[in-house]
Amino acid sequence: MATLPSNVNTFQNNWRFCNHCYSMWWNGRPDNGACPSGNSPDGQHHGQASWNFYHPANSNETI
Repeated sequence: MATLPSNVNTFQNNWRFCNHCYSMWWNGRPDNGACPSGNSPDGQHHGQASWNFYHPANSNETI
């Protein structure tokens, strides 16, 4: 079983799996972001059948 590091104190939801470039992207933007694959018909990520993934985060850290 996977465990989370002790410094994880929050999660960010709305991450999806793109069925064109096979990567995760954050679906919190209205335009879905740019998909790097040449397979996307409109250049955006697509994940209609994707689950809503939650990524662990640490709100105390800054970039």
